[in-house]
Amino acid sequence: MIRRRSLIAAMPALASAPLAAPALAQGAWPSRQIRLVVPYPPGGASDIAGRQQAQVLSEALGVPVVVDNRAGAGGTIGTAHVAQSAPDGYTIMMSSPSSHLGAPLLFRNPGYEGVDDFTHIATFATGTAMVCVHPRLPINNIQELIAYAKANPGKLNYGSAGAGGANHMLGVLFMQRTGVELTHVPYRGAAPALADLIAGNIQLVFDSFSGIIGTVRAGQVRALAVTNPTRWPLAPEFPTVQEQGVPDYNLPSFSAVVGPKGIPDAIADRMHAAINAALATPALTETLARGGNAPFPNSRARFLEIMQEQRTTWRELVRISGVQPEG
Repeated sequence: MIRRRSLIAAMPALASAPLAAPALAQGAWPSRQIRLVVPYPPGGASDIAGRQQAQVLSEALGVPVVVDNRAGAGGTIGTAHVAQSAPDGYTIMMSSPSSHLGAPLLFRNPGYEGVDDFTHIATFATGTAMVCVHPRLPINNIQELIAYAKANPGKLNYGSAGAGGANHMLGVLFMQRTGVELTHVPYRGAAPALADLIAGNIQLVFDSFSGIIGTVRAGQVRALAVTNPTRWPLAPEFPTVQEQGVPDYNLPSFSAVVGPKGIPDAIADRMHAAINAALATPALTETLARGGNAPFPNSRARFLEIMQEQRTTWRELVRISGVQPEG
């Protein structure tokens, strides 16, 4: 939990009287509660990130920021709702590569374009994934995985939380960068895929650090690498895929805050400043670390650049994967 006192102490400019005073001038923003949409059900990692974002903004802006879970259709229902909302700063959302880069490619009529239809406010937290194999396999590092896969084309099955998701695309990217052939096995969630890996029914996963690190440390699966381009600060003992000889292997995982296209810069900049100030505090860093994540501050311009770069990558990976849009 982020303590109000420590958070405000870390950002004096945002805690000044004009920002937090209840008697705001007529027409000043914010003058009422802000709604932060999470396009997934309560209780999951995205919902947790959204509630952390809501608390940070409420603390800094002096008005309630309430979470509105609008789940369904791979995140497109809630995301389309925000894209079509008034750009007044009172409706924003928790965004991720899945909701804004993956989902628009997996549905024929999602109701939005994942980059161009939004105001990019602030990146919030980033995570990583791990490449893990069943411990009975004679594979201890990425180069051994590549050699084994090339000697046994198509015989290594990798599980994912579903076709078109991030851990599916991590496998597609791995095949693209290494020239190996793996067989994708989609599941209805990451948990059943991990259970089948532990049981030996599949041989490989590209799973989130927070979701799999417990089984790694229990010896139930073997971690070969993290997918981050640099060693993950929460587990620096694990090498990266890139440092083991696979160039340009990176599919960023992060949560962020966006709103409908057209939010005035003055409003977006205030929210951006509030989030970046909070990310610099030890309290929020520790909170994120408990969930396996790290602060991910960027300028608004850099946030937009990341989304534009990753849109190209996701389009290519989905095309290569052969996943067909639904609906």
